[in-house]
Amino acid sequence: MSARSMKRLAALVMAGALAGCATVPPEAGFPDVQKRLEDRLPQRVAWNRDSAADAEAAKAVATLLEKPLTADGAVQVALLNNPGLQATYEDLGVAQADLVQAGLLRNPLLSLASEFPLKGQNSGAEPPKLTFSVVANFLDLLWLPARRKVAAERFEQVKLTVSAEVLDLAAETRAAYLRHRAALEEARTLDQALEAAQAAYDLMVRLHQAGNVSERRLATEQAALEDVRAESMNAAGEVTATRETLNRLMGLWGPQARWSVDGDLPPLPPREPDLTMVEATVIAGNLKLAAARRATAAKAAGLGLTDASRLWTDGELGVGGERETDRSLVLGPSLTLALPLFDQGQPAVAKAEAEYRQEARRTLQLAVDLRSEAREARDRLVRARDLADHYLHTVLPLQDRLVRLGMAEYNYMLTSPFEVMAARQARLTAYRRYIDAVRDYWLADGDLIRLAGGRQTIPPSNIKETAQPGGPS
Repeated sequence: MSARSMKRLAALVMAGALAGCATVPPEAGFPDVQKRLEDRLPQRVAWNRDSAADAEAAKAVATLLEKPLTADGAVQVALLNNPGLQATYEDLGVAQADLVQAGLLRNPLLSLASEFPLKGQNSGAEPPKLTFSVVANFLDLLWLPARRKVAAERFEQVKLTVSAEVLDLAAETRAAYLRHRAALEEARTLDQALEAAQAAYDLMVRLHQAGNVSERRLATEQAALEDVRAESMNAAGEVTATRETLNRLMGLWGPQARWSVDGDLPPLPPREPDLTMVEATVIAGNLKLAAARRATAAKAAGLGLTDASRLWTDGELGVGGERETDRSLVLGPSLTLALPLFDQGQPAVAKAEAEYRQEARRTLQLAVDLRSEAREARDRLVRARDLADHYLHTVLPLQDRLVRLGMAEYNYMLTSPFEVMAARQARLTAYRRYIDAVRDYWLADGDLIRLAGGRQTIPPSNIKETAQPGGPS
């Protein structure tokens, strides 16, 4: 074996030994996820890995649940306590391990064999013939940088995907909180409407007993009462359903599920963002789109690796030797190559090309979908805003005026109490519609922020509180 060959073999063995010393970092890219979310999410995130920090997170959850929950508090509980999100973090560990694995050489192979002489007078006295070899795949060294590049792109994709999952959970929890808060307000309004309808029916019963109203009029009033009762029952069911949705998102059960909420729906801002700005913000900030681009880059890197290694996939370099029966030792280098006679890598390259084109087109479709969803969410936001403003500045003031005028006429015996009650019922119905419009506005705004990867489409400094109407009366 030449000195040059021995040096190359020593270098190969040394590289393998150094690569074998690699370890998997325990943080697995989670600090990168935290840093990416710093300016997108006001709440903190924590990865439950059975450490002392987990007790602090559990204590923070318990503290938040001791007092009435706000929307921000509900989001914080979900980010710290949702088991599904904690399971998603494990994708980071898998991707980190794959990255480390991509930087490792395959272990060298040691082969040992012995042959015993069977004939001759001295067969029992002669030592066995030994054959041994140590070989390693030297082509691993050639493709090692390319493999690491592919794994690194995939690792970055996973970090972006995990960050997007965090933002999705935050947005979903905030939306669920808004729905629950609106459901509570709707139920409260319908309880008051039910009380008013019951009072109207009770009065109608007394008038019917006195012979002043017909049976048909009494039945009509009873039908109206039962309609309101049914709506109130549906509203109570919606409160329960939205509460359980929040429980699932926050990962709560048992005594922890006995939380309460605080605060009203937030006031409307004075203006909405420009449509062009919304689309640009979504395309620039959406983390799922960024992850899809990374996935495309990983497929491109994988295609390059497949194309480069299509002919020479296996090549082993090593040293082998024999110890003869006369105890003489023979050493020499060995080289094994897989000859590309039947499989020249065309199927693998074709598959890699198809996967790359597939990923690229999926990324393009995602970008198209995001633009469309951004326009749709903004249109929903504008419509909800216009409707809320209409109720706030036109319908509710008009209903208030009708109630006041009805009361004035009733005081002068110019109208019946039923007309006053009907006016109050109409005012309660208008207020419910207003609450629905405000809820829909903030749900659409939350969708825009989610699509933009947590970026605010309206700068917070430009948001001013809008006058809110009085509650049910």
